[in-house]
Amino acid sequence: MFIPIEEVPFQQVVETWNQGFSDYLLPIHVDQEALERRIQSFNLSKKLSAVFSVDGEFAGIILLGIQTFQETKVMWVGGMAVVPNYRRSKVASKLIDYAESLAIENQCDHLILEVIATNERAKQLYEAKGFQRVNELAVGEIMFPTVSSEKNEFHFKSVSSKEVAGIEKQWTPWQNRSVFSDRNYEFYQEKSKIGSISFNLAEESDEKVLIIKQLHLLKIEDRSLILDMLLTLKEQEHCDTVKLANFDMEMPVYAELEKIGVALQLTQFQLAKKC
Repeated sequence: MFIPIEEVPFQQVVETWNQGFSDYLLPIHVDQEALERRIQSFNLSKKLSAVFSVDGEFAGIILLGIQTFQETKVMWVGGMAVVPNYRRSKVASKLIDYAESLAIENQCDHLILEVIATNERAKQLYEAKGFQRVNELAVGEIMFPTVSSEKNEFHFKSVSSKEVAGIEKQWTPWQNRSVFSDRNYEFYQEKSKIGSISFNLAEESDEKVLIIKQLHLLKIEDRSLILDMLLTLKEQEHCDTVKLANFDMEMPVYAELEKIGVALQLTQFQLAKKC
């Protein structure tokens, strides 16, 4: 049976999450504060999200949220895991069916999720359920050249997520939307607006990290300016490292980032199913 996580002691929710992700391709271990932060920061719903109980034991968990992007109402699977003892018991299939039923009940246009590209078992499940790939997403680090020429001068203007929303694509990953970004900037060279960037700031292993979520150019011919812009921004934000998280590899600017140098950690597929 499914139990909304709002009705379950939160520490049990955390324990189910940690058990489910204990042997994942990228193991994830969180405390109550970290899981609560994930739920709040991505506007997930404790009413919709649920644990799956088998004979009184929690066998799986799924986090869900609903939002309307570009006039399309979507439900996002913000995390799903099965406790190891219940693998191969069709728990994952039940979790997806549960999400789909809620998406239909809430009149969503699509149910969306991400899957690591090398996770063949999960991909097979999602494909069997009717999900289709909409884009491929990069997770990695920008490898800047050790020596660069004299930099172009840039300045940045903070803008609201609403101002950025107009240029977001329908399939911009949920967690990369401007509304969930720490900073949304337009960037200029002298008085000319070149584009916009959305990013988060994080502390990782005593380093300050700038994590690019979105990067847009008004003119693709300005792509050669991206290196100097990122170097300027890195210095302005006092960051040690610049990374990509779930960055759409089909965007034209990604080819320029590859020219600069991208050390990929992994890629994910964003999948969608029409409800």
